[in-house]
Order: sequence, then C-alpha cells, then structure tokens
Amino acid sequence: MTGTHPANVHRSPLGFGKGRAAMGKKLIMPLHDELRIVYKEQMKQYQKEKSIYDSLGKQRAATAPPPEKPQNKLFLIPANNSGTGILQNIIDSGGTGLICESEADTVSASIGADYGQWSHVLRNLFDQDSLAYNRRTEQEYMEVGRTFVSVLISGTPAQVKPLIPSAENGLFSRDLFYYMPTIREWTNQFFEDGLDMDEEFRLLGLEWKKELDEIKKMGMFSLTLTPAQIERFNEVYSALFQRSQVTNGHEMTSSVVREAINTCRILSVVALLRSREDPSLVKPAEGIAADNLKDGIITRWELSVTDADFEAVLALVEPLYCHSTHILSFLATNEVKTRSTTDKDLLFAYMDDTFSRMQLVERGKEMNIPGNTMYHWLKQLVKSGTIAHGEEKGIYLKVKKK
Repeated sequence: MTGTHPANVHRSPLGFGKGRAAMGKKLIMPLHDELRIVYKEQMKQYQKEKSIYDSLGKQRAATAPPPEKPQNKLFLIPANNSGTGILQNIIDSGGTGLICESEADTVSASIGADYGQWSHVLRNLFDQDSLAYNRRTEQEYMEVGRTFVSVLISGTPAQVKPLIPSAENGLFSRDLFYYMPTIREWTNQFFEDGLDMDEEFRLLGLEWKKELDEIKKMGMFSLTLTPAQIERFNEVYSALFQRSQVTNGHEMTSSVVREAINTCRILSVVALLRSREDPSLVKPAEGIAADNLKDGIITRWELSVTDADFEAVLALVEPLYCHSTHILSFLATNEVKTRSTTDKDLLFAYMDDTFSRMQLVERGKEMNIPGNTMYHWLKQLVKSGTIAHGEEKGIYLKVKKK
C-alpha cells in the first residue's frame, strides 16, 4: 500500500474484475474493526452505568445527569440504508468513512425507496459539505461541519441508469468511472503458489493502519504545486474543457471541472504516500512559531509532489474523461441531440501536437471511424479554434490555450 514492500502481482480468481473491489475493501477493515471494538466496550460501560442510574428510581432527579450513549462509530458505512440512517452513521463517525458496495442496485434501491432519498447526501459528500438532521423522537439536532467520505460502487452498465438517471442528475459529474471490458477468454483459475489473497490483503491492511496512525499524529497536510506544475495542470484541463464543449456541448463541462478536483485529490494522496518514503517532500508549513519548530511541535505541513508522480497522475486525465463519455452514452440526453462517441474523443487525443491529414485518416481507419464523420469532426475543431491549419497544406496543429 505504501510502496515500502513490493509484492508480486497475482490475478484475482474471480469471474469479473469488479470483484476486486471487494478485495480492496479488506485494506480498510482494520480501521473499521478498531472502531467497532471501541464502541462495544463503550456500550458495555454505558449499559452498566445506565442500569445503575435506572435502579435509583425517584432519586435519579437528585443525582448526576443520565449516562450518555456512545456514538455508533463506523468506518464502513452501509449503503443499504435509510435517509436518516445514512446521516446518523456519517455524523456519529465524525464525518469520516467509506461507502463500498459491489452491486450498484443496492445503492439505487435505497436511494429510490420511500425511506431513502439520500441522493443529495452523495452530492454533498463530494463537496465535503456539512450534514445535519433532527432526531424526531429525542428532539435532538445533529450535525457535522465537514465530511470526508469516499464512495466506491461497482456494477453493470444496466445498473448505472437507475442510480444516475441523466447527466443532469448531479451524481454523474461528481463520479469517476472505470468501464471494464467484457471477459472474452477463459483464464486459468488455479495457481501453484497457493497464495491466500484474503490473508495478503489483511496483512496489507494492518500495515496501512500502522502508517495511518503515524500520519494522523503529525496533523494537517496541504499540497503545494510548483509554478511549472500549475501551468501544466491548467494546460491539460483547458484543452480538455474546450474539447468537451465541442464534442458534447455542456453535458461534460461539469464533469471536466470536477474531474480536475478529483485529480488534485489523487495528487494529494500520491504525494502523501511518497513522502513516507522520501521525507524531503514534506516540510513545516509557513507561519509555524519558531519555538514550536525548535520543540518539534508541528501540526501543519506542506507537501510537494515529484514531477514523475505528477505526470503519472496527469496520465489518468484522458482515460478518466473517456470512461465518463462512454458512461454518458448510457444516460438520457437532455441538452444535446447528438453526442460524440468516446472513439472520436480518443481520435483527437491520439494525434500528436502536429499531425497530417494522412495520419488522421490512418488512425481513423484503425478505429473504424467513417471518413465523412471524421472530416466533419475535424472541421468543427478547426472552426472552434481547438485545431489550427499548419503552414503546409494538409498539416494541422493542436492549439494550446493559456
């Protein structure tokens, strides 16, 4: 998990790749288990104190207030939940946790049920907004100022539409998608090494928990990019933003903006993990008092990311965008009557910054894009200013926006 212990990669003996999400879930089980153990101990103590308090009868009014019931903290928050239940679970857990479900139907059924209706909660979680609700029975107002909850859902293409009815739903632009191709060839399901994947992931989870405990002791981390990295980031997303408008109207612009937010979050995680190997990537934040620095009392840190890691994360931008446009084709269209296919987006992405008409034709043939469609799309891009004519006839240039 941290990169300190390289391991051999083994194929998962499962029918479909989405089952691997269940294996990844095991990485955070030690975090969840610790919270459950603490909660059970607190409940035992609470029940003992409550029993003593109740036995006082009429004398209770003259004694101390009744014992307070411990918060039912979780790290793995169940998706099969009511609207009030999901809010209570997140708030009781301090706004931190993971919703992980291997079947998207479970989430869409819960959201669509009369007692559900927590689609808005998912949208708030992306923006790390506050959450609140009022307990009717106890007339108690509950809230949490900020949320740090991740959501991992897997399912089939048919399960997408009930969960995200259209691109205007709000969930579509807040999600990152990974579309896995159908398995077309049988793979050997037996391995001679006898590796126990459950045990391997359990041990990795324990290792990660130790790392996380040390990280939490340090305090707050903030990612700082270099001017060159900022310029590169803006260059990539400016070009993608303009291209998305040409090919899909405004249906993908929100997705591009929010993908950029997610990219920054991925960069933060990568930088933090890399700093565990290379301490030079983290330094005390500006404004820390000199006495605190001298005594080693530092609660705020600045992270930097290496250029290699930065470029590795930026390499995800194009695939993530293309996976989103593929999922977009499953959804109802509201704003535009026609949408570009992912292949059209990829055609442009595959071309060099300078390319010839012949190279475009050859790439189009490889991707089975009809000639007239390809030329029409090229004409649109030239008209929008995304592509410009070169000095020589038949030569085109990608225009980089500043």
